[in-house]
Amino acid sequence: MATLSDQNLILPKGKLGNLVFYTLNGKTVVRSKPSGNHKNKYNPSPLQLIQRQKLTKINTFLKPIKQVLDFGYQLFLTQSKKGMHWAFSELSAKGYNHTLETKIDPSFLKISKGNLLRPEDSQLRLEGGTIQITWKDNSFEGNARANDEVSVLCYNVEEKRYKWFQGLTRRNAIQAQVPFDIELGRGSWHIYLTFAQENAKTRQYLLSDSVYLGRI
Repeated sequence: MATLSDQNLILPKGKLGNLVFYTLNGKTVVRSKPSGNHKNKYNPSPLQLIQRQKLTKINTFLKPIKQVLDFGYQLFLTQSKKGMHWAFSELSAKGYNHTLETKIDPSFLKISKGNLLRPEDSQLRLEGGTIQITWKDNSFEGNARANDEVSVLCYNVEEKRYKWFQGLTRRNAIQAQVPFDIELGRGSWHIYLTFAQENAKTRQYLLSDSVYLGRI
């Protein structure tokens, strides 16, 4: 940093090339901008490589279902933070292990988050071309209501395809049937269940935390 005399000089203010001019205690001071250290950009450490891979893999995993996630995290959305960001945080904390060949565990994915009473004692079975889902009727416990909407996500991770059944039935129905075509493609389908309660005034939904039912 250098101090310049103001006598007979017209001195700039702000940035000029690699120099920065500013006033300090009535005097004009000039300093050079710190040089960028690009070492980590082109020669990342092993830990940085792990973090980069984690970011890429989780984002790739979540991107196909981003519209579902925007619905499931709708009460938490901001201009800069969408459903994918919230789901990333949830999955990153417990559902990612860089030492495994299959690094992401889909059972830790939450497709929705909220204070609504979640499904209890939910079970899944496949009968022919239909997915049978059952749960306990907890309609009048806490903030639950009999007419809470039931939604189901079927997600084929390998092919990045999904089926989203929103408002499939109601909480007090205690069961849902999802048509399932086993010829849709290769790989496993992961099944998620969530409840939603619509606010008649705002037209927004209060969501429950989703439940992972298993894969078929």
